[in-house]
Amino acid sequence: MVVGIAIASGYLNSRLDKFVDWGPWTALVPFGLISVTNVGISMLSTRFTGKLSKWGNYFGIVNTILSGTIDYILGNKAAIITYPVTFLIYTFAIKKWEASQEGRPNQMSQKQLKLAAIIISIIAFLFAFVTNYIGYGGKMNLLAYVTTIAFALSLIANALNALKLTTQWGFWLIYNFVQLTKAGIQGNFANIGKYIFYILNAIGALFVWNDEEVEQ
Repeated sequence: MVVGIAIASGYLNSRLDKFVDWGPWTALVPFGLISVTNVGISMLSTRFTGKLSKWGNYFGIVNTILSGTIDYILGNKAAIITYPVTFLIYTFAIKKWEASQEGRPNQMSQKQLKLAAIIISIIAFLFAFVTNYIGYGGKMNLLAYVTTIAFALSLIANALNALKLTTQWGFWLIYNFVQLTKAGIQGNFANIGKYIFYILNAIGALFVWNDEEVEQ
C-alpha cells in the first residue's frame, strides 16, 4: 500500500535536490526511496510493539533518527530539537522493557494511571509548544501547530510505551490521525500510506494488549 501510493504520486523516485538546495550532490540522493525504506522500519517497530515484543523499541530507535532527518528536510524546523527527546525516551523504554515480564504489559491502579497520564500530558504539551515555537523562530503556521500537537501526542504515547502500559494505544490512535493530516500538508505521500496502516495497527494492538492484561 505504501509503495503503491509512493509510486503513483511519483514520490518514490524523488531526489533530495527537490526539497533542499545544499549543492549538486543532493541530486544523487534517492530521498523518496530512503523515505519509503524508513516507512518499512517504522512499520516493523509498531508491529513488534503491538505484539509486545521488545524489538519494537530497537527498530524505533533507527526510525527516530531517519524520521527526524526527513521531517527536518520537509519543513519541520523543530525536528532538530524534538526528535532527540524521542530518541532518549526509546533508550529508557529498552531498559524498562528488559526489566519487565516478556510478552506482558505492566499494570497500574486506575488512580495511578490517571495521575501518570495527566502529568505526562501536561508536560508533553508544554514542552511540545515551547520546542516548536523555538524551532520555528516564533513564526507559527499551520504546519507548526499540527507538528506541535503531533509531537505532544507522540511524547505521551512514547512515555506510556516506555512504562509498557496499554493506555498508550488510545494516544497512538489519535496521534496517527494527526500525522495523517500532517503528511498531507507536507506532501509526504510515503507517510500517508504508513499512517493508514498505523491506525489499523493501533486498533489491533489495543485488543492484543487488553487481552494480555485480562490474562494476568
